[in-house]
Amino acid sequence: MAIPQPAMSDQLQLAESSAVAVPDCMEFELQRFTYDVPLPVEDVAMVVYQPAKRGQAATIELRYCVNGSKYCKNPACTDSLCAEHKGKCNEKDPSLDLVTLRFQPTFIQTLQKGATNFSFELSGKKPFVKTLQPCNKSKAVLEQMVHHNYEGILKNIFLQSKALELLLFSSDQFIRNDTEERYGCRFLTQLEDREKIIKAREILLQQLDAPITIRDLARKVAMNECYLKKGFKAMYGTTIYDYFQKERMEKARGLLYEQGISVSEVAMQMGYSCISHFSTAFKKHTGLKPCELLLR
Repeated sequence: MAIPQPAMSDQLQLAESSAVAVPDCMEFELQRFTYDVPLPVEDVAMVVYQPAKRGQAATIELRYCVNGSKYCKNPACTDSLCAEHKGKCNEKDPSLDLVTLRFQPTFIQTLQKGATNFSFELSGKKPFVKTLQPCNKSKAVLEQMVHHNYEGILKNIFLQSKALELLLFSSDQFIRNDTEERYGCRFLTQLEDREKIIKAREILLQQLDAPITIRDLARKVAMNECYLKKGFKAMYGTTIYDYFQKERMEKARGLLYEQGISVSEVAMQMGYSCISHFSTAFKKHTGLKPCELLLR
């Protein structure tokens, strides 16, 4: 899958690439990219159909580009909770995940037996690519597929079960074709409103050192304050405040741990007039006080 804005490819570094084949079901491929600056990338899903040709059976692929995960850059990390707790490990960087599920034709055909409204008809003669906005349920399943501890047959069972969930959610979106169902907000069926919320997120990332009120943010994007709060949570899975604080503390962690800037200076750069307030917020996000991080 191509990244939505190819010009960003220079800002991405490949951190991990893996592939797993689940017999008689599908192939699971993962590419994880890290980046140094926030990227205005919207999550996207694609359904790709290739018809049968030259003795090859028709195929169905689900492809996902999901932003906002975390990648541990320390291969020797022994923190067993690293994957589950985003603020636990100090070695993690934000990542962009590209996931591909390539289903075996016989597996899809088995699911089609007796069905009259199956979304992915494998008898078509023309290829197609359908773009979807992944629902929150799909993104949660993708996170589970990327972060798990299963091996051997248990790994195959786990990946197959999660692949079926993704196939279910994608089929449901095909059948319903209902944006309200994907987001849980009727007004988000309008592209203009989704773009306003994306713009609000970009403003937050640009002003990590200068907190902005939700009222002012709503004015900047010309959107009702209530709609902005509800739509932001529907699209990004968290509140505006929690998202802002998470990104703010991640930036502070980088300034402290990677650039060696003093706690007082980082607190000031992040817009805190009181160091103790900064220290409390930092510990809530990372599990460590700023001074404890510097001693590591």
